[in-house]
Amino acid sequence: MGSTLRLHVRSLARLPLALLVGACILAGLTLCWGAGDILRAVEAAGWGVGLIVIARYIQVLASGLAWRAVLDAAIAWWVCPILRWVREAINVLLPVAQVGGDIVGARLLSRRGVKASVATASVLADLLVQVATQLVFSLLGLFLFWSKSGDTRLVLWLAGGVGLLAIGVTGFLAVQRWGGIAWIEERIGGLMMRNGWTMPGGIAGLSGSLRHIHAAPGRLALAAAIHMAIWIFGASEVWIACWFMGHPVDFSAALVVESLSHAARAVFFVIPGGLGIQEGAIVALAATYGLSPQTAVAIGLLKRIPDIILGILGLAIWQSIELGWLRAGRA
Repeated sequence: MGSTLRLHVRSLARLPLALLVGACILAGLTLCWGAGDILRAVEAAGWGVGLIVIARYIQVLASGLAWRAVLDAAIAWWVCPILRWVREAINVLLPVAQVGGDIVGARLLSRRGVKASVATASVLADLLVQVATQLVFSLLGLFLFWSKSGDTRLVLWLAGGVGLLAIGVTGFLAVQRWGGIAWIEERIGGLMMRNGWTMPGGIAGLSGSLRHIHAAPGRLALAAAIHMAIWIFGASEVWIACWFMGHPVDFSAALVVESLSHAARAVFFVIPGGLGIQEGAIVALAATYGLSPQTAVAIGLLKRIPDIILGILGLAIWQSIELGWLRAGRA
């Protein structure tokens, strides 16, 4: 147990370094292509920034509905969208390697009367559906880029990144569907029993809760349809940014940029928020669609504005929930 804790602490200690690496990549791109030109491109977006924030808000709330689709529990429909907002805010703004928000989301859901193992299983199933549909979305973007671009080397690099994403999705599926969670549950249960500790509520019965979710393909299919619609709708952010900056592109180009930049962020998930990775991927893709590197970096920066605005609001909602429970406990 002690060695596991030390490994976890060391992993968290590396997160500031990963954040520094991402910040250096972003700073390098900005200095290389001219900070002044990039800032002018961002300013040119004007009211388009508000539309990008609204588009992201719709995506976050719809993601909550997809989570609610896999959750077989008696709970109000609006709970999962609000908690999904909190999950996204923590994952984007805090150095938690893209998983801390999901842990908090499961905990908050369990505090609303959902059994801890069911809440945890719903988060895991939701994440599986999300990354599986992201893989399909990335393959679609890769196909569209391959049909448009003559840069075989870049296509191969992008295919390699999508391949890594496919390996991750396959492994995640195997853990959930073919006994991986049950094996982990057994090992942790044995450790707890030997030391006289209480089994964590989110672990006890987790494999059974996951089996129950996976035994309802209709719920998973509905969640997958919602997530796929969200991925495609997300390309509107790139389309809006390009339109308002005076460099309009067709929606297929926006879809390629959105899908493959998200794939790059997923591969380099250890860097909080994909800082620098997103912008670098957009720069690599931009020339094919007649976009300058300055415009490409500006697109990446514009996509970070809703990260910040909605992220801060999401963290405020989280703290409001926690303070409400704290006051209720004191009372």
